[in-house]
Amino acid sequence: MGDQPRNGTFGFGPYRLNPTARILFRGDDVLAVGSRAFDILVALVQNHGQVVSQRELMAFAWPGLHVEESNVRVQMTHLRREIRCGENGNRYIASIAGRGYSFVAPVEWQDAPEAHEALHALWGDDKAPRMASSSTAAYSLSPHANPPIGREENISELAHMIGERRFVTIVGAGGVGKTTLATFVARELSMFQRMYFVDLSTIDDEAAVLQTVAAVLETNGSISDIVGQLSAKRALVILDNCEHLIDAVAGIVGPLLGQTEDTHILATSRESFRSPGEAVYLLRPLGVPPNTGRLTAAQVLPWPAIRLFVERAVDGGYLGPIGDEQAVMIATICRRLDGNPLAIELVASRVGAYGLERVAELLDNQLALRWRGNRHATPRHQTAEAMMDWSYALLSETDQQLFRRLSVFSGEFSLDAAIEIAEDGDLGRAEIVESIGNLIDKSLLTINTGAGPAQLKLSGIARTYAAFKLLASGEHPLIDQRQSLRHAQPLQRRRAIFSTDSAQAVQIQAS
Repeated sequence: MGDQPRNGTFGFGPYRLNPTARILFRGDDVLAVGSRAFDILVALVQNHGQVVSQRELMAFAWPGLHVEESNVRVQMTHLRREIRCGENGNRYIASIAGRGYSFVAPVEWQDAPEAHEALHALWGDDKAPRMASSSTAAYSLSPHANPPIGREENISELAHMIGERRFVTIVGAGGVGKTTLATFVARELSMFQRMYFVDLSTIDDEAAVLQTVAAVLETNGSISDIVGQLSAKRALVILDNCEHLIDAVAGIVGPLLGQTEDTHILATSRESFRSPGEAVYLLRPLGVPPNTGRLTAAQVLPWPAIRLFVERAVDGGYLGPIGDEQAVMIATICRRLDGNPLAIELVASRVGAYGLERVAELLDNQLALRWRGNRHATPRHQTAEAMMDWSYALLSETDQQLFRRLSVFSGEFSLDAAIEIAEDGDLGRAEIVESIGNLIDKSLLTINTGAGPAQLKLSGIARTYAAFKLLASGEHPLIDQRQSLRHAQPLQRRRAIFSTDSAQAVQIQAS
């Protein structure tokens, strides 16, 4: 492999590649290229005109990890599609039979000072989004080349929606990646002259919401001052983590939209505002391979949840092989985590220390809920338990009670089954139905959208958390007994039917 480049950018065709900053531009647009594909592109461009073997590419993109050669082919297909290799006669990457790949397009190098000026000219002070947390410390949001894994389609859809609608809310469960997606999409948009990021996660007083927004916009704490600031230029305001302040935030969004013409609002929340003009973007978990028959590593590894798991496992010190057996085990773990990115990252980070088999065994253990992740993450995202504590605290006492009781279901269940388990003197049928709707709205309970009768389900992490809450509440023996009786009743009915049929058969034979 060639020497590591100095800080700067490579140029080829309409593209500019900065390996140090991990940025790939097509013209003025940042391309959403996955980290493995990006690494492969860097390796090829650094060695343009030379043949790079698959083994060398694997060592560069998956350092210290044994992977199948099919991984390189999968990433190469994705990379060629992203840089439009082969379109309109443009040829960048050539396959050399039996040897590997070669970057065949002309490449120009630009040193760091010139590259910095080019980036500054592209983004400029006016287009650098102003960001602030609840402490109102403002800073610029610089370009970032690494899109969240498996979110390429979401980025494209959300960017289009924000351009078409003035009020968009990303709604999804805790840990699904709402904030990450919102900030990355903001970097992708060029239609706004100013961007403002308001982190509401540490605000617990509704009266402080207006002051926080005003501080980020560097105005006095009144709607009229905020409107005046936003009216000057086309702006995007990102309101992050709104679920615990939903009413107060809704009270600000209305006037901002009504009294400005070119202000757009992008909010993230575990539930929607249900306000006029709101367009909801439901952010689903990452895709996981279906549990159908014997899967191979080549079939499993391209799935987004698996890609994320493997990357984080390697980051956490895992150096073992990823063959068919390991890939199938990883797929099982990701299915049990329901494709939740944060849960996957937290669990995968322990594979190096515990091993795949032990990690799989401990998924339903309270230890897994307390595995710590990125120390720089917000407190509610440092453990799965903290993530669930945040959601649980926002529930009413009735909703908490039902949430705990639903943990006895290991998979999908019907509304009637939920009522059968949960109904008693504390929870009536009407209250259960209403609470189920609340849990769905707050992204704690999912409902299938396919054909057939409606089925409900708690995600793996939510169910584990709810089960420990049920145990702590002292209700576990009673609810567990109801579940046992519920399973026993169909068997008793089948036995009764069998006994009746047998008796009838004896009578027929006797006659």
